[in-house]
Amino acid sequence: MISLIPALPLLGAILNGLVLQKRASRVVAGGLASLMVGLSAALSFMTLFQLLGGAAPIDVPLWTWMSAGTFSADIAFRVDQLTATMMCVITGIGFLIHVYSIGYMDDEKDKDSVWRFFAYLNLFIFAMLLLVMGDNFLLMFVGWEGVGLCSYLLIGFWYENNDYASAGKKAFIVNRVGDFSFVVGLFLLYWSLGEHATMNFHQLEEVIASHPELVGGIGGCVVTCVCLLFFGGATGKSAQIPLFIWLPDAMAGPTPVSALIHAATMVTSGIYMICRLNFLFVMSPAAMATVATVGALTAFLAATIAITQNDIKKVLAYSTVSQLGFMFLGVGVGAFTAGFFHVMTHAFFKALMFLGSGSIIHALHHEQDMRKMGGLAKYMKLTFLTFLMGYLAIIGFPGFSGFFSKDEILWLTFITPMFESLPLGTVMPKVLWLLATSAALMTAFYMSRLMFMTFAGVYRGGAHAEHGHDAHAHADHGHGHDAHGHGHTPHESPMVIVGPLVVLAALSLFGGLLNLPHWAAEHGMLHHFLDPVFEHGKVEFPEHNPLEFPLMGLTLLGIAASVGLAYTFYVKNPEKPALLAARFQRLYQGSLNKWYVDELYQATILTPLVTFSRQVLWAIVDSQVIDGLVNGAASVAQKAGALHGRLGSGKLQTYAISIAAGAALFASAYALG
Repeated sequence: MISLIPALPLLGAILNGLVLQKRASRVVAGGLASLMVGLSAALSFMTLFQLLGGAAPIDVPLWTWMSAGTFSADIAFRVDQLTATMMCVITGIGFLIHVYSIGYMDDEKDKDSVWRFFAYLNLFIFAMLLLVMGDNFLLMFVGWEGVGLCSYLLIGFWYENNDYASAGKKAFIVNRVGDFSFVVGLFLLYWSLGEHATMNFHQLEEVIASHPELVGGIGGCVVTCVCLLFFGGATGKSAQIPLFIWLPDAMAGPTPVSALIHAATMVTSGIYMICRLNFLFVMSPAAMATVATVGALTAFLAATIAITQNDIKKVLAYSTVSQLGFMFLGVGVGAFTAGFFHVMTHAFFKALMFLGSGSIIHALHHEQDMRKMGGLAKYMKLTFLTFLMGYLAIIGFPGFSGFFSKDEILWLTFITPMFESLPLGTVMPKVLWLLATSAALMTAFYMSRLMFMTFAGVYRGGAHAEHGHDAHAHADHGHGHDAHGHGHTPHESPMVIVGPLVVLAALSLFGGLLNLPHWAAEHGMLHHFLDPVFEHGKVEFPEHNPLEFPLMGLTLLGIAASVGLAYTFYVKNPEKPALLAARFQRLYQGSLNKWYVDELYQATILTPLVTFSRQVLWAIVDSQVIDGLVNGAASVAQKAGALHGRLGSGKLQTYAISIAAGAALFASAYALG
């Protein structure tokens, strides 16, 4: 029945996308899509419980995909502890998002397009399941490309609007850059293994364990290059420096799409891939240092941008980029379980916050500017309470899920032995810890800013209704909603929207129990469960260190100070942020404009590339060389035809001379031979 787990969402996509289409109403299309993902989730949890009971990893070979000489690749699934956990996150969160979407899409103007939306959602779940369940690189890569395609379709769902269509294309193209790196890494790995070459993950782990010299051994050049190339692929899918620019633009899609992409599926595929190849990455401390450094820098950079954004979904988008940086920091220092645990907790609270923002946007007639919100706690009590759970989790409030996962990453970063063989290897963990802690404090500030601007004070929407709206305030809807309804009192969303929020709020509150730290339990449940997966990639961390609790206390004090600062700025003295922005104008504008990274890429990459393409490749190579060759061939053929026409004149004397000349040539050749 393992095969049914990805097959059911695929069936839902086929039924909605090819069979029912416009004949299906929103409820029918959404109900069918939700049912398929719900059944897939039930089977996923059954599989997880089977593995929790001590069952061995499950191999499901279906058929041989391709075979040539010693090369072979199968359509086959392998479900071990890591895969099963990921399957439950994908299908469980995915199911809640599908149900939520039934209510969220009720005011979609183009009723005939709703079936397309649910077909894309189902296809997305299928591709992500294929990515995590495939037992070999090629099947993983099919899922890898599949989620890229589905993200393009969903981000650009309202394709009539050129800006939204461009956002979809941007996500697709930026991911192709990372995917090229992934493919080159795969080619290099396969070539280096020689006669032991295999595409199967389990077989590869055994080959590397018994023949580490094939990839150069610990710290070898080949294994370092392979891991860096694979990480290049991960920076695309999981939005790390330098390929993070697509993720904030992904806000162009409907809010459920943002929750699906940013929480449980596509953006976590890079972390999953590194966890899957843990045995390879630990052989290269240099590659691990690169992963950790890029992760910490991304967490810090994205946090500095999120501080000034006014679009509620943009704040959450840069928050996602920052939290992904924490995950890469975790796996980069060798704390694979801690990094993966943050994948899980982030899926809980970030899905909750995106869906919560969708509930707000839905109630405010697609307003997204936080400056036109305020006071919503008394109008949308259930949305506020559930959103509060996600907020407390993401800032790392003690007892909530985010506290356990983020604090473990920070602590293991501080004490990691991963970089001891590298220059500055003893200093690097402290620098990375400082960067990550700074990002955590900024997270507490900008998320508190979001909470206070949205839920505290008085509602500001009515006062601004007649003054028009910023263009970005409508990024959630492609049909250009106007200001109608802003004078109305905000209202709570229906239960089909709020229900999934309640479930996710409970997970955000209690999710930390899945992996309690060593000081709260002898051995975290998730650590124990995933131990077999990380058997060959395990990094031994020091067990006891007197600095652990002082550093935790220092971080919590910093978080409390950040929350207090946000309260002072946005509740007690709301005029202060504008004064500070005016005083530090350059810093403020830099953060507000995302440090001009898009403009930098436009000036240094896109403009020169387009200019070169038009002035050289088109004007010279295409127009003159290629067209010249084609036109020249046509001219030669034309002239040869004219010559042949003159020879075929119909005169017997001409033919007789031709025959005589040919006979003379043959005779001469025979005589000389």
